Amino acid sequence: MTETAANHASEIALVTEGLTKTYASGFKLGPLHLTVAKGATIGLVGKNGAGKTTTFQLLTGNSDPSAGEVRLLGHKMTPDSAELKRQVGYLPQDPTLPSWATGHEVLTYAAELYGISDPKLAVAQQEELWDCASYRSKPLATLSYGMQKRVGLALATLNRPPLLILDEPFSGLDLSHIKTLERAIAARAEAGLCTILSTHVLSFCAKLCHQVQVLSNGQLTVVEPWHELGATAREAAIERCFFAQGDLS
Repeated sequence: MTETAANHASEIALVTEGLTKTYASGFKLGPLHLTVAKGATIGLVGKNGAGKTTTFQLLTGNSDPSAGEVRLLGHKMTPDSAELKRQVGYLPQDPTLPSWATGHEVLTYAAELYGISDPKLAVAQQEELWDCASYRSKPLATLSYGMQKRVGLALATLNRPPLLILDEPFSGLDLSHIKTLERAIAARAEAGLCTILSTHVLSFCAKLCHQVQVLSNGQLTVVEPWHELGATAREAAIERCFFAQGDLS
C-alpha cells in the first residue's frame, strides 16, 4: 500500500463492499457500497420496509450478509467479532432493554463490560447528560417511552463508540432532549467519530448530516447536490430523491 493510500485508509471508519442480504420472501437488500469517513454524520432515509433495520443489523454484526462484507476501522465485521462490536453503539427505533432492570443497573453493567476505567463516573455523567438521574432506580417497565429512549441513548453513547447508529432517535424526546442529542451528534463529528442517523424528519438530516442517502428497492442513492445547499433546499433535495425512487407510499 502506498503512503497516500494508507493515509486515505486511516481516514475511513466504515466500508461496505457488495453488502447483500436476501430472504426467502424474495426481498433483496443490496449490493450496498458505502464509505463513511471518520467524523462524518450520514443520514439514511427510506420508507418503512425499505431495509433500514436489515442494514443496521448487518452493520452492527448482528446478522450475516448473504454476500459482501462490512469493514469497521479496517477489520471485517461478523457476528463473532466481539471486540469489534464494542466499537459500535446502536439505538434501535424501539429500545429492547430488560424491563425488570433499572436504567442505572443497565448502564453500570454495560460500563463494566466495556472495561471503562471509572464506570461509576461514566454512568453518572451519562445519567446527567441524558437527564436520567431522577429515575435511575426505577424499573424500565415503569418508565415512559421518552424516558426509556434517553436510557437507550445513554447506553448507546456510553463508551464514545467510533460508529454510532441511531434509528429514529428523536421520537419520544421533548425539545430540551432533542437539543441535547443534536449537540451530542455535532460533538461526535468534531471528535472524528461517525454517526449514521435514520429519521423521517428531514430537518434533522438537513441540519446535522454531511451526506444523506435514500434506501429504496434495496439500493442506496446519494442525495445531490448537498454541501452548497441551505437547510430548506436540502430538505427539498431529499424529497426529490425519495420520490424519484418510486417511494410514493
